[in-house]
Amino acid sequence: MEKLKEHKAIFIISILFLINIFIFNGKMINIHTDFGREVLFSKMVSQGAVLYKDIFNTFVCPFSYLFNGMILKFAPINLNTFYILGALNCAVISGGIYFISRKFCGTFISAVLCIFVMYYCCFYAGLMNFLTPYSYAIVYGLCACIISIIAYLEFLKSDKKVFLYAAFLFGGLSASCKYEFCLYGLLLFIFFFIKKCNIKDILYSLGAFLFFPVLCTAFLFLQGLAIQDISNYLELLKNFLHQPYLKKVYAITCYLNKDSLVSSIKTFAVAGILFFTVFKLYRNDSAGFKTTRFMLWSVLIVGVFFFFHVAEYFSYAFFGFVTYAILLLSLFKIKELFNDKAVLFLVSASLVISVKSFWFLSANFYGRYFLPLLVISLFVVLKEFYFNEENPQKTFEKTFCAILIFLSVAAFRINAIAIVLKDRVLKTPYGNINLTKEEETIFKPLVEYIAENTNKKQTLVVLGQAPLLNFLTDRDSFPFYSHYDEAIAGAYGDKRIIEAYKTGCPDYIVVFDGQAEGSYCKSYGKQVCGWVFKNYNKEKEIGKSERVFVMRKK
Repeated sequence: MEKLKEHKAIFIISILFLINIFIFNGKMINIHTDFGREVLFSKMVSQGAVLYKDIFNTFVCPFSYLFNGMILKFAPINLNTFYILGALNCAVISGGIYFISRKFCGTFISAVLCIFVMYYCCFYAGLMNFLTPYSYAIVYGLCACIISIIAYLEFLKSDKKVFLYAAFLFGGLSASCKYEFCLYGLLLFIFFFIKKCNIKDILYSLGAFLFFPVLCTAFLFLQGLAIQDISNYLELLKNFLHQPYLKKVYAITCYLNKDSLVSSIKTFAVAGILFFTVFKLYRNDSAGFKTTRFMLWSVLIVGVFFFFHVAEYFSYAFFGFVTYAILLLSLFKIKELFNDKAVLFLVSASLVISVKSFWFLSANFYGRYFLPLLVISLFVVLKEFYFNEENPQKTFEKTFCAILIFLSVAAFRINAIAIVLKDRVLKTPYGNINLTKEEETIFKPLVEYIAENTNKKQTLVVLGQAPLLNFLTDRDSFPFYSHYDEAIAGAYGDKRIIEAYKTGCPDYIVVFDGQAEGSYCKSYGKQVCGWVFKNYNKEKEIGKSERVFVMRKK
């Protein structure tokens, strides 16, 4: 009977997953900087560009670009290749979340957790989705981290060393993807003091952990990376990390300050009221409470469907408090926690990977990638240590599932609105993208003009936004100076950028000259734009409020 339930749950999850892949395919791409950088850099690596020498990697760790570049050596250089990679990521993360939760929970709650992660995280129609993400590095890192956690939990259960070595192997892989996961690698080694192992196991584990970092490093040096290139990169990285813009971006989630605390308290209050109201209603099964429960859900669902800001709140900011909650709930039960090594490891792992967003877990920022493991940890801590009597535990599970289902509906509503607005299709030989009407008026004529009036041997630099243009038109960009946000531009400095363009002479430069104060030419790129307008001829102008110029060297 239990196996039948398991098979049904996996079947339903699989069907929903395939439906979502079909619905969201091509509609979750951010045509501006982030996703464009991912595909452009991967293509450059596949054609011989060297990370840290020809490409400024703001994510520090090399695996994602090396892996995607290797894939593009054998697979078509097309957006469909990236869609498939994204779909595989989503499958691993969703399936991994299900199997982690099954080690602590029943089939139903595990299925609900998995479906919640699909709608709230994987198929989110914004920049921080898992299908076409702002960074393949963090998605690959999360995949590796989840596999590592599954392996280590299995090791704790069976004491089989093969699972220990697998945990360290994938832990090393996660650390090779993005620096957020390096702390997870440290946690694995710390657990040697909790789960006693002999020196042989420790050495084998160390070797397994170092496999991917050493492999990536060796590959980079074989490609031609030199010590001087690393020194130059580290200088730029230091400048990048000290940019005021970067500090402003991280202010609410990465630093302890008034805004992060106020935001966390607000979300905690709303979540607490909702949780205990629903818990009280599920605790009592009388007819009157059933009616009240029905009315409560009706009001919430109507609010979500007819008031955008309500859906937006529940979709974006509802879990802002979750890191505090897990840490405090765990500390109050610290003795019980240390007696259950599996729960201790799960909770510790979820917290260390989310340190970057500890002070406020914003779901429309990096927090979306840390949330899946945190939600499981929150549920497990509450279930094991706070609602561990039979009747309260059943009520708690019903309450938690009901809230997760409601949040999934809120997330789907936000996502559905976003993809409905993207009702225009930009077709290119290198893949199709769904755009809004406003985006189409800019990017369709721009792609067509570049394709018809330039050739593939000519270089094209995009200033301000959309390095995806290089990918969609198959035009090479300028190594190391291919795209900028405010922090990257500040790290380079205007003089360095202008000098590089004077020396290398890109054939074409596309300038996004938006009217907004934060646009490239109106703010942090004024000097570079001024130099371009003096030294390049204006070939084409597209748009009105957001003007785009195609400039050709004189």
